[in-house]
This record gives sequence, C-alpha cells and structure tokens, in this order.
Amino acid sequence: MQPMPRPDLVIFDIDGTLLATDAFWLDLGLAAVNRVYRLHGIEEPPPAEQRFLEAMGLPMRAFWEHVLPGEHHPLAEEMEAEAQELEQVAFGQGLGAMYPGARQLLDDLHAAGIDVALASNCGRRYLESFLDAFDLRAIVREAYCADTPGIGSKADMVREILRATGAKRAVFVGDRGGDRQAAHAHGVPFVLFTGGFGPAPVVEGDRVAGDYGAVRQLFLF
Repeated sequence: MQPMPRPDLVIFDIDGTLLATDAFWLDLGLAAVNRVYRLHGIEEPPPAEQRFLEAMGLPMRAFWEHVLPGEHHPLAEEMEAEAQELEQVAFGQGLGAMYPGARQLLDDLHAAGIDVALASNCGRRYLESFLDAFDLRAIVREAYCADTPGIGSKADMVREILRATGAKRAVFVGDRGGDRQAAHAHGVPFVLFTGGFGPAPVVEGDRVAGDYGAVRQLFLF
C-alpha cells in the first residue's frame, strides 16, 4: 500500500476502529435494555442485535433512538445510564479488546513523535474507562467525546484537536460516515478502517485499511 505523507497527528475513532466493541458491547446493550424494560413492566423482547450494530458510532441519543421502537424513545437516557454502569464494570474486568496491532501502533506513533488523539461519540465515563483499561493516558494527547463541554458534533472534536495540537498534517482513522464527514469538514484525509464490524451503509475513504498492519504501512515507513 502506498504510504501517505508522514502525519504529525493521527486521530482515531474508538468503537469499531480501535476497540472491538461488537465482541463485548452487544451483551451490555441487551442487558441495559432488559433491565430498563423490567423496571417499566415492558414485556417484549429487546431489539435485534443488528439494530445495535447499525447504530454503533452515533451520538448516544441518536443511538438509542435508532435501537429502540419509537414508543420507547423517552427511555433513551435511562438506557444510556444503565449501559454506562455496565460499561465501567466491563472495562474494569478487562472484557474489552482492541483490534490486533492497534495498541502497539499507538505506542509506535507516540515513540515516533506523532501525536495521537481520540474522537468518539461515546460518553465521558466510557472514554475515561477506555483510557484507563488500556493504559493510554501517557500516549493520547487529546481525547474528546460527546460529553466534552462545547462539543456538538464529531467535526467539533476534530476542530478542537487541531486547535490544541497545532497539527498541520493530521489524518483521521475511522469506520463510519460520520468520521469521514468530520475529517473532511476540516480538510483532514480520512482512512477507512474495514477490519471491524463494518459501516452501514458503505463508506468511502481516501485510503482503506483492513487491519492494523495496513494502517501501520500508511504512517510508519
């Protein structure tokens, strides 16, 4: 694969890009739905797993409104609170896993003097738990999420990361259309990572990488 010009900053999405969220979060999401349903006396099965996978990467309110039937949309905040409790426990128990080669690449980018940043539509507790679970605080220069004050979109996250780092040759690695839009809103090249659970619908990237060996070849050569 043809390398890109050497970046001075690489921004990563988390879910489906660095973290194999589908390997553990589906069970958490279903558990959160079942708990809230029981609390409200709702006797119906939880949404299909595909609904959760389709919604991965959306801001939390939009996530739950995609997953839940319309009549249950008012329960979105309650669902999210339950999910965050379960997420924190799961990370503490070491249940989450990054994609093969991802953690080492972050170390190597940092060692090469290339800044690493995170931009995710997750909540603050999820982001903090992710950073701690994988010992990333010394490596990640900037980390933004949907709960960061002043942030209304992923494009806002990219703007603030660029401002904070002063980067001139940034690249964004993600797996969803929202990641691409956020990158292109600021003239940042987008690398589509296809080694996760995959976008719906199909997303195009300036470059495409199916695993972290391919991502590495783009940046470290």
